[in-house]
Amino acid sequence: MRALRALLVPVLLLLAGAPAGAEDTEALEAGNRWFEKDDLETALDTYAEGWTGDGSPLNAALAYNAGTAALRLGRLPEALLWFRRAQAAAPRDPWVRDNLTAARASLGHPPPEAPLPWRVLLRHAPWIAFGGIALAWAAFALVALRKPPRPVRLALLAVLSGAVFAAGFLAGRVGPRPAVLLEPCPDAKTGLRAGSEVWVRPDGDGWRIVEEDGDLVCPGKAVGLVEP
Repeated sequence: MRALRALLVPVLLLLAGAPAGAEDTEALEAGNRWFEKDDLETALDTYAEGWTGDGSPLNAALAYNAGTAALRLGRLPEALLWFRRAQAAAPRDPWVRDNLTAARASLGHPPPEAPLPWRVLLRHAPWIAFGGIALAWAAFALVALRKPPRPVRLALLAVLSGAVFAAGFLAGRVGPRPAVLLEPCPDAKTGLRAGSEVWVRPDGDGWRIVEEDGDLVCPGKAVGLVEP
């Protein structure tokens, strides 16, 4: 733990990436003041309240600083969750990458891959989105050129538009979502301890762990979603 804390120095980075004068920076600035006063609980709560998960540099800063505060408080699973959130907003930032790697090594839980077929969808999401846009434009072009009969053009446009919408909806709503266990789930097998990175689906008031041989539902408070 000492080695991890030495690596994860309380550098309040990414502040320069936030838009100067924006109202949303208030949570970051207020959290930084509490951090400097060594009131880490209040700092963490302030960062968390300001975080919206929209992928902006500001949210990357809030998530990184929240992870640093959680780490200083000795709440390593929570720190890992916030570093995952920072990585989602700033995937190329070397500080976020190195600190996330160190947190994972300290907990000893390797991140699992998304289950198939979602693994392919998530890995190639930008190309799939581009393909969907290209298909939609192709449908509009056919309508504009009036090549096929009108009923065929309308049917093609409806099918392509519906397919693009359905793919986006299913990926965001039905597909598994990355998460971190903030506390052990009841009746969980030995490998699923606090700090384990998992993929989950909503199940009533809790989250179902996506596993090939599992049927485990964890309460909502035990699961922290990487993205809101």
